[in-house]
Order: sequence, then structure tokens, then C-alpha cells
Amino acid sequence: MKKVRTGMMTLVALAVLGTNMVTASAQDKPLSLEINGKKMEATAIVDQSKQTVLVPLRAVAESLGFQVTWNATVKVAEVRKGEIMGQVKLSGAGSSADFQDQMYRPEGRLHNGNTYVPVEFVTEVMQAQVNVTDASVTVTEESEIAPARTGTITTINKNDKGQISILLNGYQTGIILHLSEKTKITSADGKELKPEDLKLGMEVEATHPNFMALSMPPQAGAISIVVKSSLDSEDVLGTAGRVVSVEKDQAGDGATKITVEGDALTKESQANVALLITEDTVIVNARDQQRMKPEDLKPEMKVYAFYGPKLTRSLPPQGVAEKIVVEIVEENK
Repeated sequence: MKKVRTGMMTLVALAVLGTNMVTASAQDKPLSLEINGKKMEATAIVDQSKQTVLVPLRAVAESLGFQVTWNATVKVAEVRKGEIMGQVKLSGAGSSADFQDQMYRPEGRLHNGNTYVPVEFVTEVMQAQVNVTDASVTVTEESEIAPARTGTITTINKNDKGQISILLNGYQTGIILHLSEKTKITSADGKELKPEDLKLGMEVEATHPNFMALSMPPQAGAISIVVKSSLDSEDVLGTAGRVVSVEKDQAGDGATKITVEGDALTKESQANVALLITEDTVIVNARDQQRMKPEDLKPEMKVYAFYGPKLTRSLPPQGVAEKIVVEIVEENK
């Protein structure tokens, strides 16, 4: 048995109402198809010429809760499920500005008037589990809720409609969580909180649907957020950027001072700031939340630096770092 498991991407797909009928190839071998325990009338097929197993898009996608639309002009199908959206085009369709080439897209193929895609499309994009045998294909939807994530709020955004989203654990290794009126937000002791109570640098535990929008970083709607801890300052400032320099403080007490240059995360924050690292400064790796030491900080590292509103009037302004989140994408070899 060949077992195909899901990746961390998200979605796309679905059958098209094509007008051209294509006669099944003699090399196409039909396989029975079962989705979430229900045997389907439609079948999967083995495309022996390409050594690929294909499944009907509409039957699979709609069974997994995706909404499907079809653009006949460019022969592109688009599917949506919550925050998730994506596209797939038919083999031989020309390029178009309406088609987003950056999206994951194994090409679809017409078979008896229906659009079929490789089973990898179901696992990689729609995040379902697929089992393939010599006679059958079984598709099983994974848990609707992903395991809880613990991490640091590194960015907070509010759109023109007042809707709030947070970036958890940085751009390279994190996730964007969109808050709604259904999102349950509480403190560690169970006190109910509002989206406006969330602050930069907070350590939180968040849950979200198992399906995430295909983007960098991935995106999902937040189901629940529990605030585990907050920084000392009531008005936390933040700078996201690179470490320009790391040096010992001239005061002679051996403390470390870093200069960070990048983007101000609030209106009151600084794009360029010098920060003193004290024994109370929390330094964590964004990828796994492991604690780091001041001596681990190096020039050119990408960081999210959080500090209080008390800054000197020097250039750059100087303050005390409360928390540093370091984006390390790969392990050092």
C-alpha cells in the first residue's frame, strides 16, 4: 500500500463544467473511490502513461467542504474554504494574468467531462490523508483543529474594517492568525479578554483550523488564544529588522548592547534603536521558542525587539530590551 500524507500548504481545486468530452485513454485504470467513509459513484483512475493516480476534483473537494468556482475563459478552477483559497488549471491552458502562478498547481486533466488531479494535490493542497491500493483510493479528512501553537506575538495589524490579525513567531517561521467575534481570548487564569488586550511580545497559546491559506507566512482564522505571559511595560514598543551591531556596554558591567534597524511596529516605535540587554531580557528562538543567551546574538540576525517607551533622545534612541525574538530558519551546520 502506498500512503500519502498531508503537507503544510493549503488548498485549491475543483471540477469544471467543460464542454469538450475526452474519451478515456486505454491506459486509464479505474479505481474505487471512498471519501470520509462514503463510497463515491465517481472513480479514481491510474494514468499509467504518467505513473500517476488521479481523482475527480469536484467530488473530492465538495466532500471536504470546499466551494468551487470555474473561470471558463482561462480554464481555471478556484476553490475556497474559510481563509483558504487557491487555483488549478487544465493541462494545455494558456497563461493568464487571472491565474496566480505562485500557487501550488499540479495541472488538471479532463476525463469523461470531469476535471481530475493527482492525489498529491489532495494531500499537499487540501490537507487530507490519502491511501492508495491496487484497487481503491481512500480519502480521509484530518482533524479540523490543528495542534495548539505556543509563541510570541511579533506583529499586530488592524485593517480598515477594524479587524485584527496577529503574526505569531515571526515572518519566516510563524503564522498569521485572523481574529473574529468567534475567537475566544482569555488570560492564563481564565479571564475573558478582547482583541484590543493583545500586545506585542505576549507569549500565547493559540488554536486554529487545520486548513491554512497558502501564503508566506501561512494564514488561518484563530479559534482560541490564551495569554500565558505579558511584558512589564504597559505600552510595548517594537522594531522588526536586522541586528546591525552587538557590543559590550561602555558602562563596564559586561552587559550587551545591540542596535536594531528595520521597521517600527507601532506609531511610537523606532525604526532604528539601540537596546541594552539585561538579565531580565527574554531572548527566544522564533522557530522553537527555546531560550537563547546574549552571546548568541550576532550581527545580521533578523529579530523582533520589544522594549518600553522610555528612550533617550540620542541617535539612535536607546532603551532597555524586554524581549528579543530571533528568526533562525535553519539549524546551524
